Amino acid sequence: MATAICGIPLSRIRRVEIYINKSEKTLAEIKAATGADYVLNGGLFEGTKAVCHLKAGGRVWASDPYTYWGYAWDTGPDIALEGVPTPGKLNYICCVCLLRGGKAERLIYGRDLGGRRPRSAMGLKDGDLCFYCSTDGATPEELQAELLDKGWDSAVMLDGGSSSQCDLGGQIITASRKVHNLICVYLTDKREETPMDGITQRMMTKNPCYTSGRTIAPKGVMVHSTAAPGVMAQALAKSWDTPTAQAAAHAIVDDTVTLQTLPWTARGGHAGSQVGTANGTHIAFEICEPEECRLLPEEWEPLQRGDTGWAVERLQRELTARGYDPKGIDGSFGPGCDAALRACQKDLGLEVDGSCGPATLSALADREGSFLAYDPAETQDYFAAAWSHAVALTAHLCETYGLDPMTDVLDHSEGHAMGIASNHADVGHWFPLHGKSMDDFRAAVRAALAGEDVSELDTAVDKLAGAGLIDSPDYWKGGEYSADNVKALLIKWAASI
Repeated sequence: MATAICGIPLSRIRRVEIYINKSEKTLAEIKAATGADYVLNGGLFEGTKAVCHLKAGGRVWASDPYTYWGYAWDTGPDIALEGVPTPGKLNYICCVCLLRGGKAERLIYGRDLGGRRPRSAMGLKDGDLCFYCSTDGATPEELQAELLDKGWDSAVMLDGGSSSQCDLGGQIITASRKVHNLICVYLTDKREETPMDGITQRMMTKNPCYTSGRTIAPKGVMVHSTAAPGVMAQALAKSWDTPTAQAAAHAIVDDTVTLQTLPWTARGGHAGSQVGTANGTHIAFEICEPEECRLLPEEWEPLQRGDTGWAVERLQRELTARGYDPKGIDGSFGPGCDAALRACQKDLGLEVDGSCGPATLSALADREGSFLAYDPAETQDYFAAAWSHAVALTAHLCETYGLDPMTDVLDHSEGHAMGIASNHADVGHWFPLHGKSMDDFRAAVRAALAGEDVSELDTAVDKLAGAGLIDSPDYWKGGEYSADNVKALLIKWAASI
């Protein structure tokens, strides 16, 4: 017999989630997959079907012709006892209301909920979200009296019997039954400032991949890059956090942060809707690309009169360097830039259409030092930081789910070759420009899992290779060079300055 009870200050709560499990996983598996700080069995259910009123992340899982008192909220700190269903709220749950306004509520429940049995409850008390779980037998009336004696302001009885189970900050009550839904609480303190394993949670609770409740058993990790140059992790997560979003990855990485955006076991939307079977098997994350990736042929969008922005400014600088006057370097494609481009196209034997499309880009990028050529040296610091975050994240996922980095980690293009993802080039269009391949990435993840430190020499060699200053990085990492090799390196390095 055991009882677990806790009060969590609302000021410490970042998010309260109703995790739709559909009786598939144990509580321990869900806690490990989500990283939740507190987990408690949720609402009433019959087999794999919820009953009464239940809404999770914007999706209604159960409805009833009557209105009951229950808890409704959007994120968690705003949780309150309200009439359920509650229009406009992303989440609500109700079972049997025990207390309201610090007073005992008239109990209304079916015969199947009566008798003396294990009980669970949630409630509010003095600004705390409270959880109660016990294997001690009690009637609903006895549970109501106990919580009233403890001074709870409001309380709702949750599912009980063989469903009663919890992990309340280390207070653990286990049960053999896998339940339909659970209540997960994520705290703000420490987790934001010092994220677990370098990961900051920023769940996309409005994205269909989150609200659907569909889950996977992870069999691998798929690495993507965004093909959205200059859009960083927080901005991308915000753009995907809508009910109409057509894509979603489990995490997003840039040079400063690793964001977890979906539960690791949620079914993602990253591999394409038609042939993307990897959506149901792989955890996926996106590596954000710096603005300079706009210059890659795979990501180039034609420029023409009326366009503005960073790429237009690069075009104007290139035209100026070639002796054509765009009438200003201001990032605005006006008549001067149009005339200069047409003149340049004519001299290069290109179609004179005033549009900087793929053919014109290729010709203009061919000049040594071209402003329209991707220069790895410009973005090497960014790449190195993003690479480091991606390796650490993948190592964490491989360790968590028992995956082999050498066989279970692939990128989008490799997934396409296997017939499990749509036809996209990432990350094979970008990594090689910095002297890296997916084989290098898998090896780095394996080294991270083994606890191997990357030497200062290896880091320096990777940076020089990414900047195009040396070839054969494996040779240079060996540390034994001839005098001629060192001389050649110094000459090449000096020429680059």
